[in-house]
Amino acid sequence: MIGNRKNTKELLELYQKKAKKSFGQNFLVDENILYKIISNADLDQTVGVIEIGPGLGALTEQLALYAKKVLAYEIDKVMIEILQDTLAQYNNVYIINQDILKADILKDLKTYLNDCQRIVVIANIPYYITTPIIFKFLELDYPFEYLILMVQKELAERLTGKPKTKDYNALSVLMDYKTNSKILFNVSKNCFYPAPKVDSAVIKIIPTNKGYVVQNEEEFFKFIRNIFSSRRKILVNNISSCYHINKDEVKNILMGHKYQENIRPEELSTGEIIEIFHLLVNNLNR
Repeated sequence: MIGNRKNTKELLELYQKKAKKSFGQNFLVDENILYKIISNADLDQTVGVIEIGPGLGALTEQLALYAKKVLAYEIDKVMIEILQDTLAQYNNVYIINQDILKADILKDLKTYLNDCQRIVVIANIPYYITTPIIFKFLELDYPFEYLILMVQKELAERLTGKPKTKDYNALSVLMDYKTNSKILFNVSKNCFYPAPKVDSAVIKIIPTNKGYVVQNEEEFFKFIRNIFSSRRKILVNNISSCYHINKDEVKNILMGHKYQENIRPEELSTGEIIEIFHLLVNNLNR
């Protein structure tokens, strides 16, 4: 098994390889965590898995055992050479040497996973590009069943944050708008080699349509970011400063539709934020 501390160190020594900070490389070396990831994934011989940053192949190996096919994106050319050796016995693994953010994923799915009935994403992703990776997949016009991702614990808490908590922010609202997401379990930094400075968490993201109706999504996403731009300010002040609207006008609109004038963005649900967005758009465009 690749994914333990002894084998990982031996592989790195054999290939005279060191983890690259520029690629966010921290290798998972805890077999129990690998088993927990697999046990939380509904894998069978109908499933095609997309993996990002396979590294030495610890998670890839387990995915290959349980899924029909695995398509892995690895940006590090040196790692490609190692993976070709460590995964040589698995004929259901396809490795592409490419930056996932530049990849034509839909084209690659047709090429490598076209005979898989279900497509999922399971990965220990580089923490410095976590959010762009998540939203690349969520914005693709493809019915991914779910994403199971190892991310920085603090970010996982923000991604799954709920109203009236310290973790709730613009990212929480965007995720709630597009998905059902939850933290499956936490992972100590000691489960990696070399150990990162922070703990991690494994989250499950299920893309879903919750029936929200939004006029002009692009403007709505900008609105979310604007109202959370300063957490210490009340909603009225954030809207007024970001959109250059008189505070009294904003207060009148909010108070005319049940909202208190001193309400803060973190107190609002996604549905309420959508309602306020439409109220402002409709009232200010008259």
